[in-house]
Amino acid sequence: MKYLIACLSLSFLLFSCDETDILDETGKLEITDFNLPSLPEGYFYEGWLLVDGSYVSVGKMNNDSIQNNKARFSRIDALDLSQAQSFAITVETASGAPSDYVLLVGDFIGNNAELYTNAIVSNGVQSLAKRISGSYTVQNASVPISEQNLYGTHGIWFFKGSGNNKEATLKLDYKELNYQAWLVSNQNENDWNLNMGIIKSDTLADTWKSFIPAPYAQNIPNFPGEDFLQQPGSGTSFPENFFPLDVRGGKVIITPIFSNYNNPDIPFPIHILEAIVPLDAVNDPNLTRELQINTTYSAKATKL
Repeated sequence: MKYLIACLSLSFLLFSCDETDILDETGKLEITDFNLPSLPEGYFYEGWLLVDGSYVSVGKMNNDSIQNNKARFSRIDALDLSQAQSFAITVETASGAPSDYVLLVGDFIGNNAELYTNAIVSNGVQSLAKRISGSYTVQNASVPISEQNLYGTHGIWFFKGSGNNKEATLKLDYKELNYQAWLVSNQNENDWNLNMGIIKSDTLADTWKSFIPAPYAQNIPNFPGEDFLQQPGSGTSFPENFFPLDVRGGKVIITPIFSNYNNPDIPFPIHILEAIVPLDAVNDPNLTRELQINTTYSAKATKL
């Protein structure tokens, strides 16, 4: 809020002054009902008032806030707080302008805003999950046709069709973000994370092909995906006889990441798109299966 500082003339001193921005920092807000994962070191959540489409930060939320199920903020401009129609939580690596990683949004109804991943608020701001979509196919895209009979359902790919008629099945919003795909396979009551690489484009190969034998590398299409045929040469060591891996029953996940995140063994903890591969799936480059928005993440913002 703007206040005009009065110019006072005293008998001994003369003060002159101009119009100055002074915040009425009496606003308070609380975030509770967290259903969010803890973030790796160097990453944090940040809360934002949405005032006529503009972002106004209320502050950071660390892993302690998530675990204690409460984050309380004061020294908020009271006018911004009263005029805010909506609230957002983003994932950040540095303070400043909000990132494109808008995880949760929600409109205030009275003093409360329920925040969700699959939301569009009244001023038009969309969560990241509402801006991306995708599907996958089960096929062995790198295996030559002459050797297809040697393999079963061992591949997950993000394109459909064959030959010169391939089409991307991802529609991701990149800007400052990349994405990482994973297949999570449960074997002997353990979940194994299989890295499918960093995705920088819907229509370019991802960055990870360590599960594909070298003789097949020339067959890799210009789309993200993986054939899980062999033990990788580095990183996680999988159990004996794990490969070739039958992908049926596995979970496909896509995690939005910043460009400085590159962990080949552990997925970023926020899984936006996901799907379980059916147990009766067969290899079919033309049969797509949808990735669903993960709607389990949520929180609640309350004006105090």
